[in-house]
Amino acid sequence: MTHERLRTDLVATLRRMVAGGLGLGAAGNASARAGELVAVSPSRLWYDTLRPEDVCLVDPSGQLVEGAAPSVELPMHLALLAARPEIGAVVHTHSPYATALSCLLDEIPVIEPEQAAAVGGSVPVAQYAPSGEPALGEAVLAAAGGCRAAVVRNHGPVCLGGDLSEALACAFAIEENARIYSLARLHGEPSLLPEDEIARLRSS
Repeated sequence: MTHERLRTDLVATLRRMVAGGLGLGAAGNASARAGELVAVSPSRLWYDTLRPEDVCLVDPSGQLVEGAAPSVELPMHLALLAARPEIGAVVHTHSPYATALSCLLDEIPVIEPEQAAAVGGSVPVAQYAPSGEPALGEAVLAAAGGCRAAVVRNHGPVCLGGDLSEALACAFAIEENARIYSLARLHGEPSLLPEDEIARLRSS
């Protein structure tokens, strides 16, 4: 895929993220491998008016090659991509239900099939670390292990995928699961998806 196409895809991903309620304005960020470079969302540019040329291209050390100033979360994105070579893209959202649950739980359990299929199971909650600090990437890696996502406490989900589409699908699945779980808890103790069904969906 050309850099131009990838930057266009990243803009589309960010717009879908905001349109779907996973963030507001310029909240959240995303990145994807671009050959030897990494494409990453810019800092403080609202996504509904973002242009492909605004998307940043950086080298593996974080040095800007082209585009606007990169997201403050660039160190986290680079750490995840370096540590997980099977991952092609990272989507970080500020989705409200998943973030709210991260303030209460140590993991978000599976209550509906989409999370089981997209994430593979419960979503672990990573300990809070300041934005832009290397510790944030370390916290996500420690919590996620080999999983495809973790939710940073008081901050929001970080979702991993083979490409941007897969990472964004993971983010939507987590938020939908979190929303249903939160609503169910208003009325009692939610029933969770059986472990054998989670295993079936994970392997399908």
